[in-house]
Amino acid sequence: MGTVSSRKIERACYEDLAFRVLTGNQQPDHSRISEFRRRNLDALKDLFIQILRLCQKAGMVSLGHVALDGTKVQANASKHKAMSHERMLRAEKQLQQEITP
Repeated sequence: MGTVSSRKIERACYEDLAFRVLTGNQQPDHSRISEFRRRNLDALKDLFIQILRLCQKAGMVSLGHVALDGTKVQANASKHKAMSHERMLRAEKQLQQEITP
């Protein structure tokens, strides 16, 4: 569900019905959640792989390569620089002129 912070998981155990069902309506402390993860990291990795394989067999996912890049790029888009329809038509016309001899 995208909730990875121990503190957010703790809060979700109070507020979110899905979390309450999974925890048996118990609300573990964030330090206990963090400690559990740290102690069982290898077992959780293996479990995750098993779940992915089951989902693959069921046709729910396809396993492949996923690349993530954490590079931060400064945005330079603005309402004034965005490609408006008129600007697109001008750019298309200019490209046509460059292409045709």
